[in-house]
Amino acid sequence: RRPASVLHASLVAAGAMDDLVLDPSIRDWVLIPIFIIMFLMGILRNNVTKMMKTNEQTKRETVQHNNQLMRARRLRANAGWVPASAFAARKHYFLEKDKGVLMQKHEAPNPMSMMQDPSVMTKMMQGNMTMMVPQMIMMSVIPHFFSGFVLGKIPFPLTPSFKGMLQRGVDLKTLDTAYITSMSWYILAMFGMRGLYSILLGSGASTDDSAMMQQQMGMGQQGQPGQPPDYNKLYAAEAENMQIVEHNFMLAGAEEKLLRGGGKKAKRA
Repeated sequence: RRPASVLHASLVAAGAMDDLVLDPSIRDWVLIPIFIIMFLMGILRNNVTKMMKTNEQTKRETVQHNNQLMRARRLRANAGWVPASAFAARKHYFLEKDKGVLMQKHEAPNPMSMMQDPSVMTKMMQGNMTMMVPQMIMMSVIPHFFSGFVLGKIPFPLTPSFKGMLQRGVDLKTLDTAYITSMSWYILAMFGMRGLYSILLGSGASTDDSAMMQQQMGMGQQGQPGQPPDYNKLYAAEAENMQIVEHNFMLAGAEEKLLRGGGKKAKRA
């Protein structure tokens, strides 16, 4: 049995292209339920991810390396607020040949260590399960119960190129592109609830598919998922950035500027 909205859309498309009159029950039985199901699925996935996550103790060497890199970056960012002699001393501490913090050599990570550690593969499988299993369930439930409904209309015109994105599940060539179907609403809700999750669950919520995929692919400083970063490359890049920093003291002549400003204010008074 075809939904009433699709039948009505077919009738209207066969005649004059007027605005569709949608049944208000579509809002109560299609639009709102899809939103609620998506929201509850995100809450469930966040809780399951937290339950499966294990607390690992960070190594002392890793914390020390990260603190040294953060200290060097803060020095570069705030170099203008320390005198030239203090900046030179700090720069010498980081860049002294064979003795500076950023000039020391460290053991490079073994690329095959990840393959030899079964816990890393287990974490990858758990992350893939929490990301893929809910999507597989939703992609089977939503089309089965809510396919073929027209939910609403966007209040501005669109080109026909948006038809495939906004009207999934309703194959009517004469239907205006501004109308949204139930399947398109599901996709929009899936990618548009990130802000709601961040408000209700906090910034550490495990409901962002793109962020989870980025972690799985090992983007950022790590070359492979679970592999420690190569601090030799990080230190070399930070040392190169610090060498090209030009020191301009921001407080040079601050006493004279203060006195000149105070004298002008006194004359005005």
